[in-house]
Amino acid sequence: HTHTHTMADVEPPLQDVVGDNADAATVPDSEVGFFIAYGALLLMALLPIFVGSFRSVRPNGFKKEDIMTKKDAAMFPVFASCALLGLYLLFKYVGPEYINILMSVYFSVLGVLALTQALRPLVEPLCPAVLSREPFFLLFTQPRKLPEPDAAAGDVTEEQKAQAEEERKVAAKGVLVDFSFDYVDVVCFVLAAVAGAWYWLTKHWLANNLFGIAFSMSGIALIPLGSFVVGSLLLALLFVYDVFWVFGTDVMVTVAKSFDAPIKVLFPKDVLATGLLNTTKCSMLGLGDIVLPGIFIALLLRFDKTRGKDSHLYFTATFIAYVVGLVTTIVVMHTFKAAQPALLYLSPACTLTPFLLALGRGELKELLAYNDEAEEENKEKKTE
Repeated sequence: HTHTHTMADVEPPLQDVVGDNADAATVPDSEVGFFIAYGALLLMALLPIFVGSFRSVRPNGFKKEDIMTKKDAAMFPVFASCALLGLYLLFKYVGPEYINILMSVYFSVLGVLALTQALRPLVEPLCPAVLSREPFFLLFTQPRKLPEPDAAAGDVTEEQKAQAEEERKVAAKGVLVDFSFDYVDVVCFVLAAVAGAWYWLTKHWLANNLFGIAFSMSGIALIPLGSFVVGSLLLALLFVYDVFWVFGTDVMVTVAKSFDAPIKVLFPKDVLATGLLNTTKCSMLGLGDIVLPGIFIALLLRFDKTRGKDSHLYFTATFIAYVVGLVTTIVVMHTFKAAQPALLYLSPACTLTPFLLALGRGELKELLAYNDEAEEENKEKKTE
């Protein structure tokens, strides 16, 4: 789980720009080529948001410690700004080649793990059932000596005593790593490792995109925002952050162009002229512009599920709003031939749509009250 958090913490600042990494002076090969590229970027943003959102729906909610709080949301742009500025200074004074080697190693390892996870639902149906029958377990423990339990008060039942003893045994084991996998996972890992080697050796845009999409899916499936209020706060602050770093300085654009790691999805602008494989000029979209609105859209799908009706109203409306926001970004960028902070358009589109929808339907109270973790607590109360 942690790898997605670090990924999300490191990556949005790096490239929250929809932009073209070719020289502004180059003549566009063809308008058609541009629009094919923009259409492809749009699809590569929508796929992980759609799949990641449905993977984020869990029957028993999220653990409290995994859920983002208001404080986390408030600090996120601060950490992101520090990371961004740090990278900018490193690129300027150390030179991009060393940093890119380090970052490529880091993101290739994470990419292989994220891709292994993303491939499983595709690979499993193709494998014979016997491959998923016998899991392997990887368990690292560091046994601990615990103090003896206090003499229990008289009103504790035998069942509670047994449970406390069970919990003590688990704590005494001191589990550091508890990981299970089967042959299907091994097959997925081998495929992901091949993609990793391809990326590492060629830095090809297609290999980059495999990792970028896998990262985005993992991030959206695994990072719970907690509530509509936390999500809106996060997107509002990132709106300011994005606009400042893109329009106020050259920091964001410089880092985005120098940074050679799979933290963006790419598509060639000259695909008609050069074909898919030997292209150099690409349009790009930073993963931050996919993951950050994506975790918000996933939250709305989970809210839809708790409304008890079979509709995905809030999810669908906000998903469409995201499409409109991203298309707007692309149109503005293409018209003015300048990099655009995508969250300038995506943040208002994604936060205002469900808010106004709930207001119009008289469901604002439910939307504001919804909480990823409260859902889990409610279920516990019901079962007791």
